[in-house]
Amino acid sequence: MLLVLFVGGCGGRKGPKVVYVYGIVTLDGSPVEGASVGYSPVDRKVGLPAGGKTDAVGRYKLTAVRGGRPGAGTAIGDYAISITKVEFVPPEEPQPPPPAWWNPSMGPKPPPIRSVIPEAYGDSATSGLRATVRAGRNTGPEFSFELKADYTGKGK
Repeated sequence: MLLVLFVGGCGGRKGPKVVYVYGIVTLDGSPVEGASVGYSPVDRKVGLPAGGKTDAVGRYKLTAVRGGRPGAGTAIGDYAISITKVEFVPPEEPQPPPPAWWNPSMGPKPPPIRSVIPEAYGDSATSGLRATVRAGRNTGPEFSFELKADYTGKGK
């Protein structure tokens, strides 16, 4: 009898308990392809960090860290959001100085990159973006983010 209970209890799904989260990211009305969307729990005891990448029409689906199934979502809770997208600076354009952490003894300079969207969106403390994940499917305006090219950020 104990063996039946043990086997029955271990055959369930793997990974954390999550709910589906889907949204869209745009910049001044145009979809942002290839952006990284990060969800950080406001309360570390509730929720799971999660992330997703936007597709050609700006859609993302979240995947929780620590064993989440790809695109399955994240745990219920309140989240602060960060969104980043960077690209390499082409060699024919003026090159920015190397990062402050680099020195010549480290070898070749890292390739220069620039942010495609305002850098303030890349930090959940300055992005001003928040969402509450609830039981069931989480889609719609609360999970879609209209970014502005002239955004400078909000303080902590």
